Amino acid sequence: MPSLYAQSELWDLIVKVEEGQRLNFDEGLRLINSQEILTLGYMANLIRERKNGNQTYFIVNRPIDYRDICASFEENENRSNAMMVYGKKNQEELIKGLLELRTLQDQTKEFLSFSPIPFFSKTAKLEGTMGVGNTTGYEDLKMLTISRILLDNFDHIKAFWMMLGPKLAQVSLAFGVDDLDGTVIEDRSTSMAGEGSDHSMSKRALIQLIQKAGRDAVERDTLYRVCKTG
Repeated sequence: MPSLYAQSELWDLIVKVEEGQRLNFDEGLRLINSQEILTLGYMANLIRERKNGNQTYFIVNRPIDYRDICASFEENENRSNAMMVYGKKNQEELIKGLLELRTLQDQTKEFLSFSPIPFFSKTAKLEGTMGVGNTTGYEDLKMLTISRILLDNFDHIKAFWMMLGPKLAQVSLAFGVDDLDGTVIEDRSTSMAGEGSDHSMSKRALIQLIQKAGRDAVERDTLYRVCKTG
């Protein structure tokens, strides 16, 4: 444990995470009630790098290849991506929901990834807000970190860069996130992440965003198989 966290109120939980032990409901409540976002980030990043090293995954939106879908159907038919909306539930409900997902994953091995999704009204602007008015960037990072810490049997924690906004999406890569999703297209005229686009980003721009966060960008398919990149 780095000396920075030696006096943390969560020091005993840090030790458990470092030793690969699973946290329970009461410990989950301690996480969500804590204001120590850097401590939470440290724990989440330990698990993130334990599972995925320095890699950050993304997927490019291309025309559907139905031959590939048919070839992958048997492998994919029992796998899915879990999501949970937050921003309206109380803390106990959030932790209970995460632990129920963890139990289901233990039983079924059904899920490829988990994405916490903020509640937002129909009139809320999406990009860069991640539901502001219901959640803040601080709360969004906290939810991502706690998801990564508690869902120790999920390989991937996914964030949607369109909801986070490009800058907070970069930061999330140090807070447990290893997969950035959203509308990513093969080519755009701009090379700057997010510039001139409310709803899409070029592959080149997303790779640049990931690399500037000190991570290795890895293009994947829907089953997290690594794609060949140019």
